[in-house]
Amino acid sequence: MDAIRQLIANFTAALEAQTAAIASASNPTNLIGTPAVKTGNYKEFISCQPFYFNGTEGAIGLIRWFEQTESVFSRSRCAEENKVTFATGILTDDALS
Repeated sequence: MDAIRQLIANFTAALEAQTAAIASASNPTNLIGTPAVKTGNYKEFISCQPFYFNGTEGAIGLIRWFEQTESVFSRSRCAEENKVTFATGILTDDALS
């Protein structure tokens, strides 16, 4: 169980680092005439049928869940600031504690 907690902590840290890198590389200002990019909401995220993770799948299952969840983030146009919130919404059972 400690290994899963550590993997989740590492995943969260990686997401935060990626968010910071993207934020520093992109221009946050929206120039006049440039349409703002619409980001997806939780309903769109769930409609992409993300895989639920319950914590019993082991390390390989967790890695696959990370990869599949990143794919769903992309398909649903999930905003960086929502990724952790949306990902925790698809944790179940032991993975929640």
